[in-house]
Amino acid sequence: MSQTPFTPAPERVRFVEDLLDYMTLAEKAGQLVLLPDGSASSDPTRIDQLRRGLVSGFIDPVGAMRTHQLQQIAIEETRLGIPLFFAADPAQVLPGRLPAPVGMAASWNPEAVAAAEGALAEEYLALGLNWAFSPVLATSNYLADAGFEQSAGESAWLAQQIAAARIGGLQAQRTESRRQMLATLDFVSNDGAGRRGEGRLREREHLRAMLKTVEEGQPASIHLEFAGHDRRNDRPIADAALKNLRRVGGFDGILLADWAQLAENSGHHAEGPGFVGLSVERLVAAVEDGRICASELDEAVRRVLAAKFDLGLFRPSEDMASAAPARATGRGDPAYDLASKSIVLLRNQGGLLPLSPGGKDVLVVGSAARDRSLGSGGSMGDAASVTDGLEALGIAHKFVAGLALREGQTVIDRMIHADRMAVGMAGEAARRAGTVVAVLGQGGERPGEPLGEAQTVLLETLRAANPRTVLVTLGSRPCDPDIGGEPLPCILHAGMLGTHSGHAIAEVLSGKSEPSGRLPYAIRTRSGELRLPFGHGLSYGEFTLGDLSLELGADRILASARLRNIGDRASEEMVQLYLRRLDGPDASRDAVLRGFQRIALEPGQTTQVSFELAAEALAQYDAQARFKVEAGDYEVRLGFSAARVRVGEIVLPQPVADAMNGTGSATTFPLPGAANS
Repeated sequence: MSQTPFTPAPERVRFVEDLLDYMTLAEKAGQLVLLPDGSASSDPTRIDQLRRGLVSGFIDPVGAMRTHQLQQIAIEETRLGIPLFFAADPAQVLPGRLPAPVGMAASWNPEAVAAAEGALAEEYLALGLNWAFSPVLATSNYLADAGFEQSAGESAWLAQQIAAARIGGLQAQRTESRRQMLATLDFVSNDGAGRRGEGRLREREHLRAMLKTVEEGQPASIHLEFAGHDRRNDRPIADAALKNLRRVGGFDGILLADWAQLAENSGHHAEGPGFVGLSVERLVAAVEDGRICASELDEAVRRVLAAKFDLGLFRPSEDMASAAPARATGRGDPAYDLASKSIVLLRNQGGLLPLSPGGKDVLVVGSAARDRSLGSGGSMGDAASVTDGLEALGIAHKFVAGLALREGQTVIDRMIHADRMAVGMAGEAARRAGTVVAVLGQGGERPGEPLGEAQTVLLETLRAANPRTVLVTLGSRPCDPDIGGEPLPCILHAGMLGTHSGHAIAEVLSGKSEPSGRLPYAIRTRSGELRLPFGHGLSYGEFTLGDLSLELGADRILASARLRNIGDRASEEMVQLYLRRLDGPDASRDAVLRGFQRIALEPGQTTQVSFELAAEALAQYDAQARFKVEAGDYEVRLGFSAARVRVGEIVLPQPVADAMNGTGSATTFPLPGAANS
């Protein structure tokens, strides 16, 4: 559990400290000022503030030319020549290019996520941006939760893997330009639902995920919101996390929580995030009258200057903006690869997919199949439609709308009079088709409702006319409806996959690509009944997993089993590992994900799949943010989803727990460079 101590480059330390010595109090305060709405940056008052060195950067700038002009003013016309940040939410700058966050999580593929974010970072840099307000580390247990599509599902561990990959992709150094983006880990706490004990366990999982992301992703800035905490019980966890981040020799990036605290102490009140639009005058006055300690302001400014140094903004020849890189097309675009890997095959009874080549015509039903906005979540950026993808692959198909068009209506709920004729025509066409592919966008009128009345009637008609009916869902929330009293035989969820949505879907439908996504959440009915478990997802192959073997090492547990491809085609399977504490005060009710491996096998091939469970897999946090492995009874699950598993139990003796803890006692989570305490 030890980490190599972080040692800042000596030249950076000298540069930052020398610059701090030269700065006036007002200039220091100015380095915490981000002015919103870059389109208003031509305001003479703001330009004057910029020339006086009292602006650190702009949020939502209006293009590369304008950012270049503002940067030139900062470098050439201010007393100290400190360059500017230009910050934005990437999803607002290039909307719909990548799958929505919950779609990224469905890929269970950090490498593909990092590659896609890295490609987009090049485009952000070409626009003059150098600070991304992304990613958010958030989870959601229920499909009906507000903001579900911005979460990474229900596993804090998986959310951490995806967030670290996104940060790594955004901040990867570009070898030609030597430029980097500044990522922001936006951590939103969730105190959980239901019983208090379960909520506290979820909080500790979120704390674990946040601190682990700092270690693995090393974001250059962090925004923490510990909303919903019971101050008497859970607030110590939040306070311990911030203390851990601030410690000397630990995380040295920008802590926006410190900016928010300085804003509060200076009497600044903002409608949006507390770190936006700070007032130089209020900060200076608060330092002068003792409400803010001068050393606290210095520390916040020190982190800003260090970040600008690390980004290379002080290099004289470095220009923020550059020619936009040629965007890769087709399979060469990492966004395409990620979209393909984020598709989840929920059901495939009878092997309806992949579509049989050379068979009878495919009938595509639903206006969503021709909608180029659904893949990008209805944003301004159009995406390829499903019919675009089928046509590009030369797949013969016919199309019927299925339901009457609804002007300006995104959610199809109630039946209208014109639907009866449209549904009847779709049913007649379905009887003559080889396979029916019904494509639906949004579900019912309220989040979490799988289907509206009109969509249900359409699917009932199609299934009655042709049992070979495949459902493709494009909304952010999947659905697994009962039609005619039983589930549909084949469902493919491809929610908000971005620019290449239709092409990626068509490749999976045709079998050119394997469906490799897995659910980062469970699908439940509104009454809570489980329909499909967390981690569920099918491939076009068939696999079996042998008996689970558990072995105890000196400082770890080894879990292994034999995986065999019993199908008739080469395919991939995702083997998942879950862990559950069976005793003690923090015994969890549900097993938590702690690892996964994607394994490709030829027909008939067998391999041994092994996982090592060391301290980071078994340890839990206490209220003081101490990361500790407890001796006791543990349950290990290995399988293809949270429900389809091999189960074993093992006793972890105290000497092995002590060895995992390193010193034989609880240790504080080692942030990059932080010594244990």
